Amino acid sequence: MKKILNSHEFVVFLILVIISIVIGLRNPLFFSASAIFDIIRGSIVYCIMALGVLMVLISGNVDISFVAIAAMASYSTHMLLLGLGYTGGIGLYLVIAIFFGLLVGLAMAFITTQFNLPIFYVSLGYQTLWYGFNLFFVGRAMNFDLPEGLVGYYSRFLVRVKDPVAGETGLHVSVIYLLVIAIFIWWLLKYTTFGRGLYAMGGNREVAIRAGFNVKSITYLMLALSGGLAAVAGVIQSAYSRFFNPVLFMGQDLDVIAAVVIGGAAITGGRGSVIGTILGVVLIQVLNRGLIFMGVSAEWQKMVVGLVLIIFVSIPAIAERRQGRLKYFPVSKEK
Repeated sequence: MKKILNSHEFVVFLILVIISIVIGLRNPLFFSASAIFDIIRGSIVYCIMALGVLMVLISGNVDISFVAIAAMASYSTHMLLLGLGYTGGIGLYLVIAIFFGLLVGLAMAFITTQFNLPIFYVSLGYQTLWYGFNLFFVGRAMNFDLPEGLVGYYSRFLVRVKDPVAGETGLHVSVIYLLVIAIFIWWLLKYTTFGRGLYAMGGNREVAIRAGFNVKSITYLMLALSGGLAAVAGVIQSAYSRFFNPVLFMGQDLDVIAAVVIGGAAITGGRGSVIGTILGVVLIQVLNRGLIFMGVSAEWQKMVVGLVLIIFVSIPAIAERRQGRLKYFPVSKEK
């Protein structure tokens, strides 16, 4: 219990609760069923992308191309299935989009490993490349033509409730995808050689190599999984929105990375958890929606999120510095 109370995840959870209470006291509608379920649904897509980002950050790398991969995979899949006259549901969309995401992630891993390039540098070009691919080869306009099986997906709920403000609302069925993915990533990080290798790479890449970890194989699997998760997020978000956008998520890459960092992952690598990542995403969603409920203009939202990010980055750094001082300059118990 003491370990849990001292963890970064518990601090994030505590701050999330406090912020929610403050917002709820200012505007009780924040605790309405529609608001709560809206926050959950808004968090699902970003949590899925963030879990892919989490693996990359743990390894000591930064990737900003996942948003473009999400847009490319979802939009290309949609245009392909429309051309084939597909009338089914989201299942085939996910299968094809995941294939595109995995393929693009593997291609990125090939470039980074073969030429020994930092993932961040490659991702800079990759982001522009895949947005450009959509606009030049696939389509330039939002497409609102949905197959029959995808119509109404945005209102498919596991649990339905009557809300006096929004009418009928509920817990969206896509939460199942998040739960399955989160458990899978948690298992990978905690119980597999791949997960241990990621943390080792983030701690010290050279030491990880000497310890016997196949860094190239880990990089391939990491970027393939990240691409696949981005593709899933792109399809689900487009199904929510009821249209497919060739520039989906453009400019939102740093928001996702910020959520993962707030959740406890270190930009320098070697640290991060699934629970912390999900809490980080939910915290940002609560802040964004809470400021609206409090009547704060949208222009201030980015600044508030930025301040929160600075605070959460500073707390671990200060704690590590204090631990380092205590290690090398222990406090004397003599009077």
